[in-house]
Amino acid sequence: MNQRGRWLIYAAGAAALLVVVAAAATAWLWREPAALDELPWPIADATAEVGGDAVTVTWFGISTLLFDDGDTQILIDGTFTRPRLVDLALFRKLRSDIAKINYALDEFRIDRLAAIVPVQSHIDHAIDVGNVANRTTAVILGSESTANIARGANVPVDQYQILASGEIRHFGDFTIKLIESAHAPIGPSEAGWFPGVIDEPLEQPARVWAWRGDAALTILIEHPQGTALVQGSAGFVPGRLAEVTADVALLSVAGLASLGAEHTERYWSETITATGARQVFALHFDDFTRPFGEVRLPPAIVDDVTEAARWLDAAAANDEITVQRLPFGIPIALFAIPAASPGGASP
Repeated sequence: MNQRGRWLIYAAGAAALLVVVAAAATAWLWREPAALDELPWPIADATAEVGGDAVTVTWFGISTLLFDDGDTQILIDGTFTRPRLVDLALFRKLRSDIAKINYALDEFRIDRLAAIVPVQSHIDHAIDVGNVANRTTAVILGSESTANIARGANVPVDQYQILASGEIRHFGDFTIKLIESAHAPIGPSEAGWFPGVIDEPLEQPARVWAWRGDAALTILIEHPQGTALVQGSAGFVPGRLAEVTADVALLSVAGLASLGAEHTERYWSETITATGARQVFALHFDDFTRPFGEVRLPPAIVDDVTEAARWLDAAAANDEITVQRLPFGIPIALFAIPAASPGGASP
């Protein structure tokens, strides 16, 4: 074997060793996540009886939310798959967990679904949209990237639509408006991790970077009983929501710890103060590599959610608002929300 061949073998071995070391280091960092009860946010009271005419919201981890008025259901993201940490660390190809999707649709009676709206096209928001659509008659709303996720899952063409910023769609008594926002400026660039457009059908299995994030959305869900705003990424466009009003806001906090108190204060101002929302729920604070239904925080070294919570609460105090979090898998009445339970105990 010549010298060039030996160097290639050494380089391949070194690269493999680096991958193993990186995976081991990542696993080690995940050993000691902060406890949920360290969060200052109380849990919305899930013990109050929900009336038949109430609009409810149910949280399923990350930014997956089910809005339901008893006749029509709207699903934000619809992510039920939880990729394993080791598979992400080793950049293995990933696919939807079909059994988990079927379980969630059945267990939580998601059987009147009219629309699926991912807040962006990253894997933690959009991996399951096509497979959920194929098990319902729901229409997927989103960007060109979202449409290519649907195409890759062979979703019928009449079950996905590309909407421009500001466009609206009506489903029963719900009106949905998509407003272009900005991804939280975290990762290797201000555009976040894996930026860009998914420009061809995304077939599974695929590696994590295939789910590129071209556009983060603010989703406005209007109903005769009230208006809810979903902000699925902790970024913002200055002044974009100046003419928007909302009663309830559901706010992503992922990555705020790396962006600092000043960004958090501006984020609050641009989303909550600007819209006049008086009820605020935290989203996307949990570790999405944990099994579905197991709500845990990521390690502080990865995303110090408890520190971000303090900054968010400081901004909320100026508007005399208490940030809450939702219990997993339990519907909570919106627009007449019961008092929070004390202590922020784990669901």
